[in-house]
Amino acid sequence: EKTNGSVTFVINNNHNNHRCKVEQYHVKYSTDEDYIDPLTLEDGKITIIVPQENIKIVGRIKYQGFDSWSPWISSDSPLKKKQTYEISFLLPIIIGSVVALALVFLITVYVIRKRKYQMKYDYEKAEGNADETKKLNDQMVVKITKHTEVYQELKSRHLKL
Repeated sequence: EKTNGSVTFVINNNHNNHRCKVEQYHVKYSTDEDYIDPLTLEDGKITIIVPQENIKIVGRIKYQGFDSWSPWISSDSPLKKKQTYEISFLLPIIIGSVVALALVFLITVYVIRKRKYQMKYDYEKAEGNADETKKLNDQMVVKITKHTEVYQELKSRHLKL
């Protein structure tokens, strides 16, 4: 993190790794360089006072029991790298969430409309069936009446004979 003429590095010393203990940190910036003992770190942080705002800082680590140093690492702008990582990590999650919500919304609207249409269809069908049933009943009454009249007439003719 950069703040008012200083840069702070947070050191994540993995407590699970007991084989590789850090002997010393080596940090270079501008024309200065510092060798830092890990036991002198406050809250696992290294703070460096920098003379100018945009300065290149490089660092490396020497592990106990090894004669050579690790390769140099550089951080031209640590804050930008951290933000880019968070945005690139969160972007797919945000897009996925929006797509999922839109899909749930569309499915809900589809189901509600389908139910309303089905209810309307059932109501119209029931009304239509009532009219048709009435017509059929009326036709049956007419036919039964005609058949009854025909039967009565045949019965009366048969009795006369």
